[in-house]
Amino acid sequence: MKYIEHLKILAKHFKKNMETETTVAELKNLLCCSDRHVKTVVAYLHKTDFIHWKTQQGRGKKPKITVYVSLEDIILLQAKYLVEKGHYQRGFEYVQLLGLIKQQEFQQWFDASLGLIEEKDNKSIDLLRYTFYETRLILDPLYIMSRHDAHIVQQVFDKLLEYDSAADKLLPRIASHWESLDGKKWVFYLQKGVKFHNGRELTSEDIKNTFQRFPENDPIKKNIKSIETPSLYIVVFYLTEVNYLFPNSLSNNKFSIVPIEEIEGKSETFKTHPIGTGPYRLSRHDKEMVRLDVFDQYYRSRPWLDRVEIIKTPTSFHNEKKHPLLLQSPNDSWRERSVNEEGGTYISINCRKKGPFLKKEVRKQLLSFIHPEEFCLNPDNEIVAHSFLTEKSKKINKQNEIEVKHETADLNFEIKIAVQQIRPDANHIREALILQNQLAAHQIRTTIQTIDINDMHPSLFQNYDLFVGGIALGENKLLSALLAFQSPTLNIMPFATGEMKQFVDEHINQIKKSKCAATQWKIYFKIEKYLTENGLILFLKHRSHKIYEPKNSPYQNIKLNENGRIDYRKVWRKYNM
Repeated sequence: MKYIEHLKILAKHFKKNMETETTVAELKNLLCCSDRHVKTVVAYLHKTDFIHWKTQQGRGKKPKITVYVSLEDIILLQAKYLVEKGHYQRGFEYVQLLGLIKQQEFQQWFDASLGLIEEKDNKSIDLLRYTFYETRLILDPLYIMSRHDAHIVQQVFDKLLEYDSAADKLLPRIASHWESLDGKKWVFYLQKGVKFHNGRELTSEDIKNTFQRFPENDPIKKNIKSIETPSLYIVVFYLTEVNYLFPNSLSNNKFSIVPIEEIEGKSETFKTHPIGTGPYRLSRHDKEMVRLDVFDQYYRSRPWLDRVEIIKTPTSFHNEKKHPLLLQSPNDSWRERSVNEEGGTYISINCRKKGPFLKKEVRKQLLSFIHPEEFCLNPDNEIVAHSFLTEKSKKINKQNEIEVKHETADLNFEIKIAVQQIRPDANHIREALILQNQLAAHQIRTTIQTIDINDMHPSLFQNYDLFVGGIALGENKLLSALLAFQSPTLNIMPFATGEMKQFVDEHINQIKKSKCAATQWKIYFKIEKYLTENGLILFLKHRSHKIYEPKNSPYQNIKLNENGRIDYRKVWRKYNM
């Protein structure tokens, strides 16, 4: 914006909308420039209607200036200008300098640019633009940790198969067909013509390379004896044991197929600027925004949305009473509904660390001091958990449970509590403090320390007595829960005794060998019951979200899932008949 700093000086010096006599010499001193430049500045600002400059004929008559904007008006204009040019962070910094009324004015103006938009420059582009806070996305599928990571990975990458939670079945993706005669040898037939975003065609070697880069202690990798690629479009997995859940496992976002040449030697770059085969390619990922553009060479149906822009905004921009993504609806008829988040917050006890917690009765004594209902501070969206599955928790009637009394145990020692942290403003500190207060009521001393989710490692866990954390299950709930129990980087199995691990492994193997979903779930709940009865884990709470979806709107599938995310691949606009 031309001469904006000069205008600021004038706005500070002259009262808004008040005609005031002045001189070129006075403005020269005020603006710290020459007579000639003063005249240039004044002429430009007059022409652009920021000021009115009136010269008067006659000796001794001074020119008159009227400044039409205040300093706040100018800062607001600067903020809008920067945002329009795509310099969002600088623009938002200017907004923070404004008073509440001007901030609200900016918000209203900014909201008008959000939502579903049809841009018509050179050609028509259907665009979804919304705001979201910085989440430090990690987009290499192998390292994704948060639901934010998984959401973008789902758009940029494809897997061999995809799980449809609504239909409870696997869908073909990169693999068009798959088969097994014995549950140990699995053959996958690949689609031809699948292209990575760098233009190279995907082959069976990419499948093999993707799985070979997984660590040896990964639960799925441990069950793979070998991988063969008899042709460019056939992959054969040989497993160490029968596993009828194996195809379901491959629908996990972590098993998205990657081009190994884009990772070797540049793995850190790949975490923020990945190359996949998905319907959208990541065209921008910086401090301003995450931008996805449709991949024109996608091997399946082309998505209707041409582009998605996720603008990174300060947390102060996010009004909790509004739509979770601050997405502006195409019309005024949006309905609100509550959706459960599968998974939950929990406490695990280190059953391996030398000390009192090696004894089951001590663990049970401690757990008797913890009251999950006190962790549910918001009854509208938090309920007591008895499982990682909300429906299971709802079925358990606490009033009918038999109260078990335990012998008093010696808890006269300091307990070290580790707390899961995804990022500084997303952690379980609140729950840890509630736990600390509950234990303090029984004269139990505690210390609290947060652990970044990216630093989690089994050896690190052994320094702590308790862990407060949580997980959000994916669409395939059974698979997600099993992976959580088996994961070496979560804090459940690293805290378990050898006997507990053996029980879990044996029962997971039973699940893998069963083709019946009901039987699989029955066995899974045996695992949860065993671990809670042995004092390894205590479920605390589930959360739910109020989400909004359009009613009587031409936009189809714009509704949010249980994690507050829109699957961009499924959005389209219906003709209004």
